[in-house]
Amino acid sequence: MKMIRMKSVIAGIFIFLLPFVVSAQSFLLQDVPADETKLGFRYLRPDFKEGDGLTFLSGVYDFSVSIPVGSKVNIVGSLPFGVIGVEGVDTESGIGNIYVGLQHRLNSTAEKGLSASLGIFLPTMPEDKFSVFLIGVYSNYFEFQKFFPNTLTVYGNLAYHRIKSNGWMFNLEIGPNIMIATGDNDADTEVLIHYGLSGGYRVHDVAFKAELAGMAILTEDVDEFGDRFAHMLAFGVQWTRGPVRPGIFYKIYLKEELRDVVSGVIGIKLDVVLK
Repeated sequence: MKMIRMKSVIAGIFIFLLPFVVSAQSFLLQDVPADETKLGFRYLRPDFKEGDGLTFLSGVYDFSVSIPVGSKVNIVGSLPFGVIGVEGVDTESGIGNIYVGLQHRLNSTAEKGLSASLGIFLPTMPEDKFSVFLIGVYSNYFEFQKFFPNTLTVYGNLAYHRIKSNGWMFNLEIGPNIMIATGDNDADTEVLIHYGLSGGYRVHDVAFKAELAGMAILTEDVDEFGDRFAHMLAFGVQWTRGPVRPGIFYKIYLKEELRDVVSGVIGIKLDVVLK
């Protein structure tokens, strides 16, 4: 019943935003570098196919910040936080792996831009929070390095965006995730590639977007070639003007092993731009 109420509330928010229907920000992919300081919040709630008795507040809460330190460079960071509770069972919560990095605008005009990012996910995820690990991975598989305990991840990203004057938008990104074991973790270093593309259309101050994101494992042994890949699709809407910019989206997994567990993920996003 609580899940039904959650969906009703989110559907109401979506209907509220539609009448209100600058560059739009992303749901899964990396945001376009901003010229002003920006605070970000994102809430992800997975809909498990079986045994879904999650409490109302269960999900992943992702807090982020982007601070310009010049005309071309931003300091960026994020703090993920997972909460999982089942009716009749104690709630477990904990932080994930904190991210710190730099985002550099290599080339930018009014309609298009190229940016590069480099940073690390620090091994701040507690190793005794297995339930938090699960809610984190199933909520946000595209960034599962945020919830791997005893793991430091070196993250790189190269992104291209284009925003046409007629309202059409296009984004493309690719980069490595190098996951290095720390502490008592004796796992081998793994190298993965994340990638994604998005397209959308802006109507006045509201952007409608669809994003396809993927992850490929390069170093781990797998039974079949297709097992190296996992893809996900998200679509949603976001307000793009003013200091407060809310958005809502829905994500589905295209990989069968993930789709068998999670029907989809509902996301709420809020960006606050400080002038």
